[in-house]
Amino acid sequence: MDASISELQPAARPGTARRMATSAVLLGLVVAAFETTVVTSAMPTLTRELGGQELYSWVFSAYLFASTVGVLLFGKLADHLGRKPVFTLGMGLFLLGSVLCGAAWSVPSLIAFRLVQGLGAGALQPTTMTISADLYTLRERAAIQGVFTAAWGGANVIGPLIGGWLVMHASWRWAFLVNVPVGLLALVMLHVSYRDPARRPGRVDLWGPALIGASLGLLLFALERGGASGLRSAFALAACVGLVAVVRQQRTSPSPLVPLELVRDRTVLSGVLGGLLGGGLLYTTTAFVPLWMTERGGYSPLMAGVALVPLLAGWAFGSTFGVRVFMRGGLRASAGGGFVIALLGASLLALGVARGWGIPATFASLALLGLGLGPAASTSLIGPQTRAPWHHRGMVTSAIYATRMLGGSFTIALVDLVHGGFPLRFALIALVAGVAALSLGGFAPGRVVTDAEPAAS
Repeated sequence: MDASISELQPAARPGTARRMATSAVLLGLVVAAFETTVVTSAMPTLTRELGGQELYSWVFSAYLFASTVGVLLFGKLADHLGRKPVFTLGMGLFLLGSVLCGAAWSVPSLIAFRLVQGLGAGALQPTTMTISADLYTLRERAAIQGVFTAAWGGANVIGPLIGGWLVMHASWRWAFLVNVPVGLLALVMLHVSYRDPARRPGRVDLWGPALIGASLGLLLFALERGGASGLRSAFALAACVGLVAVVRQQRTSPSPLVPLELVRDRTVLSGVLGGLLGGGLLYTTTAFVPLWMTERGGYSPLMAGVALVPLLAGWAFGSTFGVRVFMRGGLRASAGGGFVIALLGASLLALGVARGWGIPATFASLALLGLGLGPAASTSLIGPQTRAPWHHRGMVTSAIYATRMLGGSFTIALVDLVHGGFPLRFALIALVAGVAALSLGGFAPGRVVTDAEPAAS
């Protein structure tokens, strides 16, 4: 369908209906973002109460892994089945998973229910952004994007605080159940205000996401701490075979997850790498900082949540000036430079944990880490979008989101394998930041390019 035609057929006319539809998708975005961080300050208490601390990292990894598969799968289905059905399915899975998590009786059951919840969150994230594009013209999207960014940032910042408060004054179960009324309200509002645009004809390739999900799941099992070495090796071998099958399937697929010409593009590859490493840094830090504060520092769950506020606030603030740096110096300056700042913050955090520098130093290093991650992660998404043609832009956006969550799930699993205690774990997080700074600083293009220009050398 021609872009100009779709702009003349809004999914909701300006006025009450459009405001209600916008509020609905904002609530959907906030619920998904909120859940990513609200459980971080509740998780140490939760795993102690349920008796499964050795599976701590899997509660995070399962959610992020399922979200990755959800983004890859539902990002395309929204074009073919309609935005409203996919949003409804995603929110239904997310709320079902939330209720089940709130009723979990053990950590293994919680991990299983987090898979359901994460799959729903993966459907919500790309669909909310697609619906917002349906609701507004190209000129209006710049302004509304600021509203969505602010809502996402606010949900991430207050999530750890609310999670800590709920653990101290109610129960950790409410960290999951609090999503239910908000999600139901979003569903009702969207159904009465939004109508799907015309759907694209054609078939959807589900084999790609299915093969990727199975292969990455096997690889995660291979990283499970404490498992038999022979079984872990078998999982790793099966994962490698699956990934080879993915490459072959994608080469012959009429509708690949990312077109081959974009995979060869240097800016797109830099964005994928930036998303992978940026997600690894963000989600691993938010997983292990609360655990370190409650187990080694003796702080309350609320204080553990407060510790993440500098990181997430720094992320939100850094994202605001990251685009300006990108426009002037390209992806090398914005993403590469951002990861250098993140490396400094992660290194100071590791030193502070090893030498006991105290809370003020911890907060300052986390703020610096977030300040670097903000421009690095945001422009790792914007850069590939400038290279992708209009009809591939949604596909590329979903792929970058997926790599961000994938990086988080695997980095958490890898860091959890370390037996040297928290100083070594945080040193490994700093090492990831160093790899990111070297990779993006050396490989990313040094100027802004568009889909009509060749990539910078």
